Amino acid sequence: MKKYLSLLAVLLLLSGLFACGKGDTGESLPPPESGPTGTREAATSSPPSSSANIPQPTLTTKKKEEVISPLFADRCPVAFMINNTPQARPQSGLGSAKLIYQMMTEARTTRFLLLTDTEEGVIGPVRSARPAFLDLAVQHQSFYTYAGNYRVIEASPVKNQIRIMDALKGYYDLFYRTSHRKAPHNLYTRLENCYKRAEKSYGSLELKEGTNDLRVRDHLVVPKNGIPTRQLHYQYNNTKESFQYQPDQKSYIKYNGPDILVDEETKETLKIANIIVLYRPHGTMPNGVHVKIDWIGQGDAVYLTAGRRYDIQWKKSSHTDPIHYSMNDEELILNPGLTWILVVDDRALGSIEYRN
Repeated sequence: MKKYLSLLAVLLLLSGLFACGKGDTGESLPPPESGPTGTREAATSSPPSSSANIPQPTLTTKKKEEVISPLFADRCPVAFMINNTPQARPQSGLGSAKLIYQMMTEARTTRFLLLTDTEEGVIGPVRSARPAFLDLAVQHQSFYTYAGNYRVIEASPVKNQIRIMDALKGYYDLFYRTSHRKAPHNLYTRLENCYKRAEKSYGSLELKEGTNDLRVRDHLVVPKNGIPTRQLHYQYNNTKESFQYQPDQKSYIKYNGPDILVDEETKETLKIANIIVLYRPHGTMPNGVHVKIDWIGQGDAVYLTAGRRYDIQWKKSSHTDPIHYSMNDEELILNPGLTWILVVDDRALGSIEYRN
């Protein structure tokens, strides 16, 4: 009997344990707490599903680093003397330019010093050298390309530094005349041929550290405290010229009277990103004909970009040193695109109107 009761007790104990084990599912861990979206990592060592949409916190977003480079960074530019009389417009190659100086010559006509490092393309009409342009050609380490009047270079203080390609002094094969205009408004050349001859005549075309003058950003920046100015009107002579800002294109277009300036070759409207108005007193060379400009000095200038106007300063220490521009005591960094520099005398300066 005792043996039977002992056996019965064991069976009841085992049955109770079995029942407890069958009904208990164990204590589950609670799900991870859900904090603000994207501010807490999931409690798992496995990577999140590719379909998970987890926005990143804005505080971790890094601002794009600004890249600033020399205007001519890789190889020496070619500087062309470009005709700017009505018979010569529109000119070819304007769209390939990085820098254009508009300056007065005799009888208050103007010419362009067009600087580019583009590999190929048509440029013209090309005209003769003028003494006031020589310092600029040298300071940009360029190959000065023109047609005649070498005597002004012989009399220049930069005659030993300037690298010339003169149509009338050993480089005539670089140039050709067209039939759609009359001489002297029909002399053209090609950039690829100019660079081949420059390399043959002067050696390497490369710039080890870029030109030590103007520098440019890789994206548009609008400096603070500018005066809204969408139009610049001026006159060297009887022709009324202007620049007008196009907000949708973030650039200026140029007018000669009512005519928009275009590139003759591409037929495209020229777009200008930066404009500098630089005043220098103008005199006359000893020959009584050519304009004389003394570049060495310092002073004030005006800078226009992105539809706004700024007061800037400039300084040039010698004939071969570049012109350095500054704004608020810091180097002026240009916006990307074509830069147009108006060099004006007293009369042209007095004609300038800034309009919004």
